[in-house]
Amino acid sequence: MINLGLLLGMKVGSALRNTLSTENDGLIIAHRIKGRRRYSSKALKNHPETCQIVQEALSQIEEVTYCKINPVTGSLTVAYTLPESKMDLILDSFSHALAGKHAQQESSILPSAVITVSDNINDTFRSARDSIRNFFNHTEPLFVSRLVGMGLLFYGVTLMINRGDRPAGPQLFWWGLGLLLRQSHKHNKEN
Repeated sequence: MINLGLLLGMKVGSALRNTLSTENDGLIIAHRIKGRRRYSSKALKNHPETCQIVQEALSQIEEVTYCKINPVTGSLTVAYTLPESKMDLILDSFSHALAGKHAQQESSILPSAVITVSDNINDTFRSARDSIRNFFNHTEPLFVSRLVGMGLLFYGVTLMINRGDRPAGPQLFWWGLGLLLRQSHKHNKEN
């Protein structure tokens, strides 16, 4: 006996997925072992000119020993001697050039649209984290001036808001901002 509720749920679910899905047209991993990978991409499927350009570009990299793209299936197979992290970056850049999306480097049960969204969110948070780390890098010579700059900035803002002080509040604000935006220079330890 056929469960009509299950069939109806499957039809509604696939219709929603088809209408709401923004699938990743970039490179999606199909198989990966050390030194060899196979990707599929909708951007390569039925586009022989694009496949030819990508194959020639990958073949020009010295550490790439084999590169084959099938325009009928949209499959890219590459063998290489590069470190895995460098190959991730190279194929990610090709994926960005093809479709403006990150390459999906690991197999996953999640739909590639979900992974693409999470990659973009992850990149945003990683960039913010790196900016904060660089700002509070205590090994740089201007770390103390940045702390003093933040103190003056907040003190100036509170004086302007709470007491209406002028020009002392704005002056402290600009001093703090000037110290915060000042570029630091690393010491050359070769001497």
